[in-house]
Amino acid sequence: MQTIDSIEDNDMLDPNTLDLQTYLEKYPWEEKWTSLGEPIEKLWKFDLDVSPQEVWPWLIDTSSFNKRIDIPEMKFQEINGRLFGKSKNAGIVSEWEEVPWEWEYCKQLNNARIYSKGFAYYVRTRYLVYPLGEGSTRLFVYFGWIPKGWLGKNLLKIVMVQLEKAYEKGLKGVVEDLIKTRSYSWLGPSALSVIKESKSEKNPVFPARMQQIRVGYIREGQPRELVDKVLNYILDADESDLYRIRIKSLSKAWKIPEKELLLVFLHGCRLGLFTMSWDVVCPHCRGVRTEAQHLGDLPTRDNCEVCDIQFEANQLNSIEITFHVHPSIREVQKRMFCAAEPATKSHIRFQKYLESGETYNSKLLLSPGVYRLRVNGEKNYSLLEIKEEVPNETLVWKTDEVPEQIEIADHPKLILENLSSSRKGFVIEERKEDQDCLRPTDLFNFQDFRDLFSQEALSTDLQLDIGMQTILFTDIVGSTKFYYNKGDSGAFSEVRYHFVEVYKVVREFQGAVVKTIGDAVMAAFPSPSAAVEASVRLQEFFSEENTETPIRIRISLHTGPCLAVNLNSNIDYFGNTVNFAAKLQAIADGGEIAFSEAVFRDKQIRQLMTEKGWKVKRVKFHQSWINEETPAYKLVFSGLPSTEENK
Repeated sequence: MQTIDSIEDNDMLDPNTLDLQTYLEKYPWEEKWTSLGEPIEKLWKFDLDVSPQEVWPWLIDTSSFNKRIDIPEMKFQEINGRLFGKSKNAGIVSEWEEVPWEWEYCKQLNNARIYSKGFAYYVRTRYLVYPLGEGSTRLFVYFGWIPKGWLGKNLLKIVMVQLEKAYEKGLKGVVEDLIKTRSYSWLGPSALSVIKESKSEKNPVFPARMQQIRVGYIREGQPRELVDKVLNYILDADESDLYRIRIKSLSKAWKIPEKELLLVFLHGCRLGLFTMSWDVVCPHCRGVRTEAQHLGDLPTRDNCEVCDIQFEANQLNSIEITFHVHPSIREVQKRMFCAAEPATKSHIRFQKYLESGETYNSKLLLSPGVYRLRVNGEKNYSLLEIKEEVPNETLVWKTDEVPEQIEIADHPKLILENLSSSRKGFVIEERKEDQDCLRPTDLFNFQDFRDLFSQEALSTDLQLDIGMQTILFTDIVGSTKFYYNKGDSGAFSEVRYHFVEVYKVVREFQGAVVKTIGDAVMAAFPSPSAAVEASVRLQEFFSEENTETPIRIRISLHTGPCLAVNLNSNIDYFGNTVNFAAKLQAIADGGEIAFSEAVFRDKQIRQLMTEKGWKVKRVKFHQSWINEETPAYKLVFSGLPSTEENK
């Protein structure tokens, strides 16, 4: 690990000799502010017994830290892409405009406020973070105020003395809490809410309304222990953690299967414990732009004034589903104690604004991976791949000449140049998508959601990209002869029995029935392997060996991109993938599973075939609609008879 003695980074000051005078030489005041008054400023040093990587999520969550040190609550309002704040401190109302934050991962962050009301004209702050030997950090905190009048000057001198003591106490608490929650480090300060143990009483006492809901849960067969854990969480968790509850984060933190927890929350919506919102998320900053109460309320387009872009709301990762505590249970408000911009955009590792003609140098503390380079307000971006043992160690990024893809060594030197005629914001962000987002496809492919929320449907003009899906079609073979032999009543009874089994198996393998078409079923699965295993289970059940039902089926599978659409007021899937899967049934006989090249090439499928000893037979599939042939496959293994019944 790099120590403060080995740092060679010309954009950072030497932590061994850093004092206020040295700091001001590096970061001088602009004359437009010092002309209004003499600055009141402090530079504090704190040594912390945790690494920069560990403490960084806690440092950038300045709202949680400010609450910890008893800073008054702040109200924020976004107007035309600019953020305005308001608070009351020592009986004095302050109002300001928040200057966009700048930060570099594990190195520094800074922001400023321009006051229109209060005891100051302006304040600027900066954190400087240095590795201090093995597993330790040196943090410098700078505050610089331009006071307003005699009152502001004298009040700020007192406030800064108190604030230093508050920081010392607050950072000590951060380190203690960080150590307690190390196994939940990816959650940051939110880990404090999830590590609280649920009350252990056999019959815990809840408020009357919650007790009524608890009884409803138990009647519906939900696990009592998990229900109590959720109810206690709602009562005890901090408001900031309850404002937008993210199921995937909570399930990982509690080490509870995601679908199990999701089911409790979905039932909770029906019981009046939660509400659910469909949030349109900006593809750049990942901030919520629209909160729709129902799927049908989602817009086709949205805009983010902060990022200065318009975007399609139907793209793959534009929608996130979150849960909120019902206001009749607990009033949860979005309480903020700071704008905390870096914490709300944790995927952004670097953000810096340069004036026209300005340059900037830095050494990035970015580990190997793929990142996106973009300029604020522009949709286009370039890919930056950081690799070990790559000779290129310097990234020169000019506003007018960024290549489409760049390879560079880890911890590269960055040189920025703003050659445009206006101020520009440079952003480096992780390319990987937010792994804790609950996406529409997570619900659409969850049978319990379709059963509980059958009234939810997309608007007729919205086609939602849901990414790669594996589509399964079943069909009863020899159905005409079957109906003739059984009669309408007998056939209906058998077909209904068949539907019950298909629904059961599809649900068991994490799929969902999208719709039924006559006596056929269309289902969707999150992976080819789940679809194939479900298909095998179905063919085993409807085989000649099962004398309880005369029904025999054929199955076809294909995987590929799909759109979710509104068809007959239901959530339906549409596209070439669906069409191909349906047409593929033409090559399958009773007891057979036909699937496409895309399914066959899946790595998990190949592993399954090896483990199970399954064999496939390659066949030709004629695509009549384009008059072309393509390879397809039939699964052949013991236990699946091959029949030649009429199709």
